[in-house]
Amino acid sequence: MIAPVRNRRSSRETSHPRDHVEAPISPTSDVAREPEHDAEPGLTLELAIGLLLAFLGLMIGSRVISDNSFFTHFATGRQIVETGRVPTVDTYSFTAPGEPWTVQSWFPSVVYRLLFEGVGLPAVRLVNGLMAAYVSFATWQLTGRARLLIYRVLLSGGAVTVGAMMWSPRPLLFGLVCLAAVLQIIEGQRRLWLLVPVMWLWVNSHGSFPLAVALVGAISVGQLLDSRQIPRQEIKVFGWLLAGLAAGAVNPLGPKLLVFPFELLDRREALADVAEWESPTFHRPSEWAFAVLVLALIVGFKLRFRWRLLIPSLGFVGLGLMAVRNISPAAIVIAWAAAPALGTLRGSLTGRNAGLAAKAVAIAAGCCTVLVAASILVRPALDLDDYPVEAVDWLEQAGLVAEPDVNLIHRDKVGNYLELRFGERARVFMDDRFDFFPQEVIDDHATFYFGGDFEELLTRYDADAILWSNEGDFADWLRDGTSGWTVTFEDDRYLVAVPARGGAKG
Repeated sequence: MIAPVRNRRSSRETSHPRDHVEAPISPTSDVAREPEHDAEPGLTLELAIGLLLAFLGLMIGSRVISDNSFFTHFATGRQIVETGRVPTVDTYSFTAPGEPWTVQSWFPSVVYRLLFEGVGLPAVRLVNGLMAAYVSFATWQLTGRARLLIYRVLLSGGAVTVGAMMWSPRPLLFGLVCLAAVLQIIEGQRRLWLLVPVMWLWVNSHGSFPLAVALVGAISVGQLLDSRQIPRQEIKVFGWLLAGLAAGAVNPLGPKLLVFPFELLDRREALADVAEWESPTFHRPSEWAFAVLVLALIVGFKLRFRWRLLIPSLGFVGLGLMAVRNISPAAIVIAWAAAPALGTLRGSLTGRNAGLAAKAVAIAAGCCTVLVAASILVRPALDLDDYPVEAVDWLEQAGLVAEPDVNLIHRDKVGNYLELRFGERARVFMDDRFDFFPQEVIDDHATFYFGGDFEELLTRYDADAILWSNEGDFADWLRDGTSGWTVTFEDDRYLVAVPARGGAKG
């Protein structure tokens, strides 16, 4: 584990922070870092708390896998490994077969599959946990300039609380690892040349990589406003960033991965009804934690105003307010941006001392990590309780699923499960690739979900069977004796319906 960056303390800090104005200097230079007392040799309380946060990240990231998006990424990894190529057209659905499909997250899919073939799904859980642990520990390091433990725990803990709800086993976790690494490089905690492999990984893992360009650009503009000088260090960072983007174009799909995120801007209508793309309503703990971080940011900038921190942080706050899925990266950036300002507050509990408290925290983190590792080995890797396993068993026995001439109507998350189970044979109506499916299919799926002319849609899609939730208007209509459909299977969550004799499809 890499220890937090140790900063030096100057004699000027004995005065009140408002008694002088510090010249704005690039944070990537040594003189820019907040002055601090040297840490004592050995295990410090500061490091022990960082290890504890890393354990929390490990615990969050290694949870039993139930995320429906993971199922499709995993199934796609199987395709890539078995065929030796990344698919460029849809291979899963009967509603958009052969339509162009850009697999932005091909690299995580391959990683998932190779880990499964080499060790098994527990290895996938472990790697997800290690990535979340890195994000947690890196965020702790990025808050180093807050100095006092109480503020560092507030900022880092807020980001980890967001992660507790949102760090699922998806390619987004790869993107968060890269975001944390980019911030560490900007802060001088990692070498500049690492931007090349980091950006290659980001480009080939998740479509959020343009955030790196926006982040460095915003910091550069802010540094220019602060110093009234050309931000030479930021320009150097930007150069390495561009080199990393160029390296990212070296992949099985070529340069199209660099422009794909911008093509998604034309699909905003398709994402409008997706829960994670909606604005936060602040009814969940992750959103409360985000609000606390924003409040800490506001307080910090009242204490110490710097454009180089304000501009990027406001941008990420705006992204977080636009969509729930953006809260995760925003929390990391806010924790980093608020730390220097909060570091101007007086106090002595910096955690840079070694002692019994440090050892106790480290031992607790170590013991908990062992328990998590044991859980990964003992507990099942997948949790399918929310998926229609028994209903699909019935459909498979009846020959009404994953067959070349069978059209099965179902919800989007069920489509992901079918792809996990049947791969390219799944013939799904829809899954959660809202950035891919034609808008007509997305609208029709919404009609099944929210209500409308069910009979017209079923006729248009030439439906052979229906697998749906056993509650709601659609389920009630299927049970109606005049619908032309008969419910042949039902459990506490799902039902299966087929055309009644002489009904919709005989």
